[in-house]
Amino acid sequence: MAKTLDSDLKERLRAVLGDRRVTEADLRRLAEEGHACALILRAQLAKREQALIALSADPASSLSEIADALRDVNQLRPDLADLEALLDELQGRAREFRLAWVSVASGTH
Repeated sequence: MAKTLDSDLKERLRAVLGDRRVTEADLRRLAEEGHACALILRAQLAKREQALIALSADPASSLSEIADALRDVNQLRPDLADLEALLDELQGRAREFRLAWVSVASGTH
């Protein structure tokens, strides 16, 4: 299976979500990387969707070109959805981590 742009990032997100200990800086960096990656994937998806529309409208387009563009779109959509779901979960987990850190720091654990 080919590595995607976000596969390493997703592995790190899953590790943190699986209760791997992280620092506040790690959480922020991971969230920033995740959001940047999501922006890139959204742009790639939009570009391929536009290409698919253009190819579909052009009678001179080959079926192979259309199939390639459709395959790309069908791969990018779930990939982006998976990343966005992990980032949403990270945001919730980050709140939990921060509350735990605050309670430990204030001695109210």
